[in-house]
Amino acid sequence: MVSETPHKREEEAPMKNHVKVDGKLLQTNKKWSHLKNSQKAWIFEITKEEHAAYIKTYGKLPMKQSKQIVVDKVYSRIREREIWIPCDEAAVNIGKYIDRENRKSPLSHLAKGVTDPGD
Repeated sequence: MVSETPHKREEEAPMKNHVKVDGKLLQTNKKWSHLKNSQKAWIFEITKEEHAAYIKTYGKLPMKQSKQIVVDKVYSRIREREIWIPCDEAAVNIGKYIDRENRKSPLSHLAKGVTDPGD
């Protein structure tokens, strides 16, 4: 005879790299490389939008502490979209992308005091 007892755990075993939040299991040691390419592309797109909005508002490039303002705005949008990645991991990669955008910006050359060779 086969017993028909449901398989239940008496207690949930503590998990080393996972936590349950709002009924969802989240990986606490998730890396940037674990994100899907579509998620990374979306994050870079909103980073570019927030970078442009910062420049439009303040008339300067986000550097040092002001870069953190852009990172925080991007991270809040990531959380709204329910993409899970630890804040520190996201901040490193978003910060690198902001630096790349800063180098591409025409304001970058003005900040360094580089003049146009045609002058």
